[in-house]
Amino acid sequence: MSDLVKITRKRPITTSVLVAEKFGKKHKNVLQAIEKLECSTEFTGLNFQPSEYQDPTGRILPMYEMTKDGFVFLVMGFRGKKAAAWKEKYITAFNKLEQVVLRWQNDSWKEIREKSKATRQIETDAIAQFVTYAKEQGSTNAGFYYTNITKATYKALFLVKNKAPKDFRSMLDDMQLVFLQSAEYVARNALIEGMEQNLEYKDIYVLARNKIVAFAGTVGATPLLEQGSGGDNHATH
Repeated sequence: MSDLVKITRKRPITTSVLVAEKFGKKHKNVLQAIEKLECSTEFTGLNFQPSEYQDPTGRILPMYEMTKDGFVFLVMGFRGKKAAAWKEKYITAFNKLEQVVLRWQNDSWKEIREKSKATRQIETDAIAQFVTYAKEQGSTNAGFYYTNITKATYKALFLVKNKAPKDFRSMLDDMQLVFLQSAEYVARNALIEGMEQNLEYKDIYVLARNKIVAFAGTVGATPLLEQGSGGDNHATH
C-alpha cells in the first residue's frame, strides 16, 4: 500500500494527485471537486492541506494532501465497481498506518525501539571493525559490507515487497523489533568470532550471513508494513 498512503507530520496522508491517478480522473477535476465540497471551514482545514508537486515536465503545480476523513468525504460520490475496489484499498492502507501512528505513542514500543537503536550501534561498530579488517586483507569494496549485511538481515527477517524505506524500522511492531535486535546481535557476534579466528574476510561475511539466515529460520519472515520514502516524511523515531 506504499503507493497510496504515507505518514506525513505523524498522520496518514494521501494526495489529490494519487486519488486522481488511482480513480482514473483528471487531477484538475479532483481539485475542483475538493474545492466544491460542502463541508465546514473547520473540517476543510483539518483534513485538506494545500500543497504542491512537480509534474514530469518539471512544473510546480498545486495539489491537496488529505487525511482519511478528507479522503472518505471526497470519494463518497465516486461510483462504480472499480471505484469501490480503490476505496477499499485506500481505507485498508489508512487503517494500517493509523495503527503504526498509535504504536509510536505506546511506551512499551518506545522502549523497545530505543533498545534496538543501541543494538544497531553495537552491530555498526562491529561492521566498522570488519571493514578495516577486510581492507587489511586486500578488499577494495569493504565499505559495501554496511549495506550488504543490513540487506541480508532485512531480507531474512522481513517480506519486503520493494526496497526498504530509510525509516522502515519505525514501521515494525514490538515483536519484529525484538527479532531484528536479536539478528543484529547474531551478525555482530559472527563478525567478531570470525575476526578473532583470523578467517578470510569473505568467509566471515558468509558466516555472518548464514547465521542471520539460520536465526531467521527459527522465527519466520514477517511482512513489513511499507510506506513510500518520498515526500515530506517525518516517521523518524
